Amino acid sequence: MSTKNTLKILVVRPDRLGDVILSTPVLEVLKQYNPDSHITFMVRESVVPLLKGLPFVDDVMIFDPNERHSGLNHGLSGLFNLIHDLRTRVFRISVVLQSQWMIAAALFAAGVKYRVGPLSKPHSFLFFNRGLRQKRSYVEMHEVDYNLQLLRRLGMRIGTRKFIPKVFISDAVKNEAREWLTQKGIKQNSKTLILVHPGMGGSALNWPESHYAELILRLVKENFQVLVTFGPQEDLLMARIQDMLGTSKDKVVFYGCKDVGPIEKLGALMSFADLVVVPSTGPLHIATALGKPVVTFFSPIRVQSANRWSPYLADESKASILVPDVYCGQDFKCLGNLCHYYPCMRSLSVNYALEEIHKQLKRK
Repeated sequence: MSTKNTLKILVVRPDRLGDVILSTPVLEVLKQYNPDSHITFMVRESVVPLLKGLPFVDDVMIFDPNERHSGLNHGLSGLFNLIHDLRTRVFRISVVLQSQWMIAAALFAAGVKYRVGPLSKPHSFLFFNRGLRQKRSYVEMHEVDYNLQLLRRLGMRIGTRKFIPKVFISDAVKNEAREWLTQKGIKQNSKTLILVHPGMGGSALNWPESHYAELILRLVKENFQVLVTFGPQEDLLMARIQDMLGTSKDKVVFYGCKDVGPIEKLGALMSFADLVVVPSTGPLHIATALGKPVVTFFSPIRVQSANRWSPYLADESKASILVPDVYCGQDFKCLGNLCHYYPCMRSLSVNYALEEIHKQLKRK
């Protein structure tokens, strides 16, 4: 519980699920350095269930870019609402991990005394008085290390891999997931359960859908229990995968469409898996934050690469990271048919993925 003299710190990460999870070490470090402080995490509403039970998160502030905090294309009300919401909480320090001009301007206008953030965009030089020059698109380090590097402006230096991303799954949601799995015929503590999550938001290249389908068929033939999960807008992807599986789809459990609830439920399902197969997307970082071994697929394009976005683990052997063996000169976007190696993600064979699955299971 905060008092008038409590140091109030705001950490801001207003973008995607994976980015938010990779930001949690910052909050843990801040709490370790300032155990009596009150730390608030400003994020989008969809990710809140994974954060509320973390011991180093005292409060969550919802950033609502679609309504209450909408941008200038909807007038100035969104900016004024954000300034008001920040002023009422009286933060002394803010640490902005992904800079948006409206948030930076609101922190300045709200009178936050120490404003930490990456100096990479024109507005950041104006609004951050504890800024640090960063060009994350150069991919000189992992995203977690970029985040932690900003804390140098508060006098903190942290060794790499010392603080690992974390998520929270409530016991109630775990029990709900356990009951759902039982209803679907998944037997716990008997046959190995492999969770396959083939979908992603499109921020990076993915493994081909046909490869996912073939892998699922091979896993079924090897007598694994297979759970295939999808996001709330991936009903068409689920239908295509099911079509490719043919009659074998009856031997697979699917979680998607009408079943999809809060993101916390996907995390709860992952907590019962022995291994997770997933591309470079937010659910990858849920799985690794839960300590699950993973087999994952990464693009060779620089800004999408594993150098920045791979699982951030104390024990890196728990992640098999599959990347096409090509010389990719692209920094931001795939050239498509103009590239000699296109489509390079197809070169990651199902046999290769299956070999890595067996290697990970042997390590358990």
